[in-house]
Amino acid sequence: MGVTLLLITHDNVGKSMLTAANNMMGGSPIHCKNLLIHQQMDIEQGYLKAKQLYSELEEGDGVLVITDIYGSTPSNIATRLLEQHSREQITIVTGLNLPMLVRVMNYAHLNLHQLAQKAGSCAKDSIFVIDNSINCD
Repeated sequence: MGVTLLLITHDNVGKSMLTAANNMMGGSPIHCKNLLIHQQMDIEQGYLKAKQLYSELEEGDGVLVITDIYGSTPSNIATRLLEQHSREQITIVTGLNLPMLVRVMNYAHLNLHQLAQKAGSCAKDSIFVIDNSINCD
């Protein structure tokens, strides 16, 4: 068992990142499912699909749900899932990026709360602004 992962993102964002992370890691050490939300999808239809995927993933140690943009349709669908379950069963992290996903895979052995914290801190720590003002000498 262990924590499982549900990506809820716009279009193919989650699928593409999952493919890239799996290629980098040589496979995924965490049971993961991806839900893509396309522009024409009805929000209720998206929620019902998310609920189904959540049920398939819930193995007792919790589900980490990662979305791409806070406040967007994928994030709102994830929030509806959260409202139906306890904090011990589901945690949401927003702002999906590739370093975050790789970090989650590297720390798949952690509990739900710890894994969510790793994901969130990695997202912040992996963003840099690099310009000519940095002295490279």
